[in-house]
Amino acid sequence: MLTVLMATCNGASTLPKVLDAYCRLQAPAGGWRVLVVDNGSNDGSAALVSSYAECLPLRLLHTPIAGKNAALNLALEYLLREAGPAADELFVFSDDDATPASDWLVQWQGCANAHPEYAVFGGAIEPDWAEPPPEWLPRLVPTGLTYGLTSAALPDGPVFPGLVWGANMAIRRSVFEAGYRYDTSIGPNGGAYAMGSETELTRRLGQAGYRSWFCKSARVAHHIRAHQLSTEYVLEKAWRFGRGKYRQDSPGTFPEWLGVPRWMQLRYLKECAGYLRARVLGDADRLFQHRWELAYLRGYFFESRLGRRRPGKHVLMTSYSGELGGMELRMAQEVRYLRSAGVSGSLALRRFVGFDAWTAQLAGEQIPLAEFDPPAFFEQWQWRRWNLLRSRLWAAHRLKAFRADLVHVALCWTNYGASVLWLARHCRLPAVLSVHNAFPPADISAWHQPLLRQAFAAVRGVYAVSPSALAHFMAIYRPYLPESARLAVIPNSVDTERFQPSAGLRDAARQRLGLPPDALVIGAVGRLSVQKRPALLLELFILLRRQYAHLYLLMAGSGPLEAMLREQARLAGVAPYVVFTGFVPAVETLLPALDLHVLMSRNEGFGIATIEAMACGVPVVATDVPGSADILRDSGGGLLVPADDVPVAAAIIARLLADPERRARLGRQGRSEAVERYSTAVVGKLVHAFYDGLI
Repeated sequence: MLTVLMATCNGASTLPKVLDAYCRLQAPAGGWRVLVVDNGSNDGSAALVSSYAECLPLRLLHTPIAGKNAALNLALEYLLREAGPAADELFVFSDDDATPASDWLVQWQGCANAHPEYAVFGGAIEPDWAEPPPEWLPRLVPTGLTYGLTSAALPDGPVFPGLVWGANMAIRRSVFEAGYRYDTSIGPNGGAYAMGSETELTRRLGQAGYRSWFCKSARVAHHIRAHQLSTEYVLEKAWRFGRGKYRQDSPGTFPEWLGVPRWMQLRYLKECAGYLRARVLGDADRLFQHRWELAYLRGYFFESRLGRRRPGKHVLMTSYSGELGGMELRMAQEVRYLRSAGVSGSLALRRFVGFDAWTAQLAGEQIPLAEFDPPAFFEQWQWRRWNLLRSRLWAAHRLKAFRADLVHVALCWTNYGASVLWLARHCRLPAVLSVHNAFPPADISAWHQPLLRQAFAAVRGVYAVSPSALAHFMAIYRPYLPESARLAVIPNSVDTERFQPSAGLRDAARQRLGLPPDALVIGAVGRLSVQKRPALLLELFILLRRQYAHLYLLMAGSGPLEAMLREQARLAGVAPYVVFTGFVPAVETLLPALDLHVLMSRNEGFGIATIEAMACGVPVVATDVPGSADILRDSGGGLLVPADDVPVAAAIIARLLADPERRARLGRQGRSEAVERYSTAVVGKLVHAFYDGLI
């Protein structure tokens, strides 16, 4: 079943042509229907639509609430209340002035069936001119932005979601069942409005991971009225486009002045100069182009002034980060959690190795990642007074440019992040803290103590990824923390849909890595760095090889110790049995190859690799240190071993390797615990509850 959704407000002049074309549509397999929402018409549109009820599978709804998006949301709520339709039913969206080709729905159905991995589809939108356009218009005007037309040169295939437009698009029902709706604050509403009604939704879906496909053969003709061919109309649309562009830009990406990127203000001055030059030279084409650009920029500036007053929630995630690790991935996941609750979020971090690649990856979800490195007067002792002065004079303006309602500071180590926390307080912004490690005892200097009291005055809540991490944090910072601050423990999460037990993945991974199918394989996923103590894991493996000649070690990760570890394996004569994979972006395809995941860390904030292995049904072993102990102390999915006694740890693991039935029980229980305690949905609810009332 395909359902066509359309909102109409005083569409009596175009509806007859559109509905007559609907009467001639070829029916797709399984049938179709059309749902029209009358959005406060006073020109007889409702009666006109009703007159087609005998020849169309039609339902008419009414709403007095102004706005196209509000009308479409009403139609969606009506459809989603119905029982019976299949979950993959396609919703096709169009306008009351868009006339479809006779095979329109057949083409949509064929496209959706041929590309089941895509959820959002855009179709061809051709012009239906009320009268021939003036010669200058197609030559000088961006007709896509102005009239919602798609280029005839756009080929079938994956498409940027911002090019899927409302006069002809289709979205799977399952998307709306997941809770997505149109933003009612933008789009046609009877007055001057910001453009971006449908593209705001499609871009947001792109951020959430839904993929878009363009189908050239699903065609409609969009009616363009005579008055829409005037210069005044085109410039008004440029102004509206500028307003919509401001809505889609990520705050804080560029240095700003008065809420507007400085480069855009320079561009405005350049366009003004170009306008004057074209006027003096009498160059009509150049004059119009400069007028269009100036109208667009004025719309952007207008919306930026509204934006500083508009109610809305934005959380800025930041930290004194030095590498891409579990904490940074958790910060990106938190942005996803916030978005699912209707709150926008962005990341602002110091540059590290891999920063640009991660920025590009997050851009695929349209999660903004900006470079932000405020002066460090807590984290660095040298030049602390100068850095504090720089924070007051420069960094405060930079932080304000992100237009955040709340600043989330992630602490990876003792005071790593305290400078930006102080900066939030200086900017009068509320803050929350997340604690990602069990900090050792620390002395706070007399110079820093008053600054720390100032910084913590902004804190509304603190959560840690484990009870140990929270206890260690409170042991240091309790005297500075406001009594009203909310405290919570929220573990890291694992996507239990991605990380699953799989015999097929086990066999495929072993074949790819050159591991014998019947070998015993232990290993760990993590950076080859001092904290993870991979040298201790290699020492453990060498001891175990004396009992298990068919034992292999898998080290998945990269880091500064890799060369030393390779040499250690060579000298011990076990190099052929140690596999170094380097960085693996999709570790869910590798973890099932293990018989045992062993983490020998000297300390952990939480131990994401441990719960990922549990989710894959792999039994886990970890050292009895904070973070890992919080996961495994009361777990039936794994064991704790002494942190600094390799022979004892080897004996415990040897007994486990000799007992396949016990390993299987641990794997099943670990999978169950991962789903019940650490799944994305479970942790997401904890995050939502933590933020409730704080923003």
